[in-house]
Amino acid sequence: MKVLLDSHAVYWWTTGSNRLSDAARGLIEDKSNTVLVSAVSFYELDNKMRLKKLDLKPQELRAAVTASGLQTLAISDLHAELAASFDWDHRDPWDRILAAQTRLEHCAFVSLDVAFDMVLHERVW
Repeated sequence: MKVLLDSHAVYWWTTGSNRLSDAARGLIEDKSNTVLVSAVSFYELDNKMRLKKLDLKPQELRAAVTASGLQTLAISDLHAELAASFDWDHRDPWDRILAAQTRLEHCAFVSLDVAFDMVLHERVW
């Protein structure tokens, strides 16, 4: 199974936080799954680090992602096109990209955010 992590799930996984649900942790730990981190999540988390909202450095985040065996997912033109076309009253452009990537890459999406239920078939938390 392919699994895409929302930005907060990436952060909580890489920092060892107990805020990650048991179901989410199980999907990430299952070695038969391909667990993806979107380039969007790196942007979101790096920006929060720059604003001093997170206690982590970008290079630490990347090292933790790599050490965990998570794979990076680039943003394609098809992801952008689908994100822009959603009939979804959600203004966060980064969440729109994550939803588009989830659909086009046929992933389960790990997120606490119920807003994704409007456009996704499989959100896990």
